[in-house]
Amino acid sequence: MGHPIHALYPPQSARDRFGMTLSLWLERGGWSHDVPMRWGKAAGFPAVADSTFNRLQNAKIEQPYPITFIQLGLINKRLSEDDYGLAPDDPLLERLARQRPITHDDGSIWDAMDFFGHFIGEVEAPAWARTRALPSLEEAVEASDQAKRRFQDLAAQHGLALPEAWESFAELVSAQRPPSLSPAELNVLRNVLAGWHVWTPQQLHELTDLDGVMRAGTAVEQWAATL
Repeated sequence: MGHPIHALYPPQSARDRFGMTLSLWLERGGWSHDVPMRWGKAAGFPAVADSTFNRLQNAKIEQPYPITFIQLGLINKRLSEDDYGLAPDDPLLERLARQRPITHDDGSIWDAMDFFGHFIGEVEAPAWARTRALPSLEEAVEASDQAKRRFQDLAAQHGLALPEAWESFAELVSAQRPPSLSPAELNVLRNVLAGWHVWTPQQLHELTDLDGVMRAGTAVEQWAATL
């Protein structure tokens, strides 16, 4: 058994930060924690076991084996090169293609040493995994007005009454798998597009994904493409 003081290195805060980055990375690509292992088994390369990945997410491993960081670096490199190593009809391909590699701010790809550096707290989290500031009330009001004007302009351009336009839009969003907006978000959006409500800063923050893209705005543009 290791000396108890070893549990202090790296500090818990660094392990928590590392786990959060891994969790946000999964979220960013729509992955579950077993995808890396399934990919590795299918493509024939060493990948992080799902139990290990999950424990890292929850900061439950004090000192991972070095191979763990090599495995994470290998996954990242394959993603950066679109090197999936799977048959064209493999069902995993669609999920893999949605994910993006972790990079530094200058665009260079994280390797095993970067993952290790982040684990011990010496490499900063990627930009999309850092804490985002809450939008201001003015920003939330402006975003609400822009969404309303865009939706109502599209409805007018295509000769749709607002109730008819909303029905068409809601049908599209509800048919998406997974839906881009939750039922609660869709209900609030209906009131925003009708001009009866403006998003709160917290609501706007929750609608903005890790890359700064506003999901409600994306949904409106997807609907516009179908008109």
